[in-house]
Amino acid sequence: MSKRVRCAIHWMLIGTLFVSLGGHLALLQTFAWGNMLVSFSRSDSIAEATKKTFDGDHPCSMCKVVKESKKQEEKKPVLKADSKMEVALPVPVRLKTLLGVPMVIPVPGYYVHGCEVCLGVLMQPPRAA
Repeated sequence: MSKRVRCAIHWMLIGTLFVSLGGHLALLQTFAWGNMLVSFSRSDSIAEATKKTFDGDHPCSMCKVVKESKKQEEKKPVLKADSKMEVALPVPVRLKTLLGVPMVIPVPGYYVHGCEVCLGVLMQPPRAA
């Protein structure tokens, strides 16, 4: 893959993660608070505007939209698995090494008895290098 394609994929992944974690709502809420602070500070002092912005008693239309969106996200059901999950119990696997010394390692599997796995080809060492 080229560098541009890889970079585009990374940015798409970051954007998807940002939206799935609700980052877009946090960004929209921050923008709404900024607009509220500016509009309230035109008629009141900065302290009073800040108090009105963050007290929750004077929400703007954007704040109401964000609140409704958060409620709708909470109502969505979490993915549930309909099928039963089968658990694999460890099974001993006998490994043959090059030296011929067997090793037994428990490996997850569905079998009652172990199976043999060869790590390499068993052969005599070379006589001359």
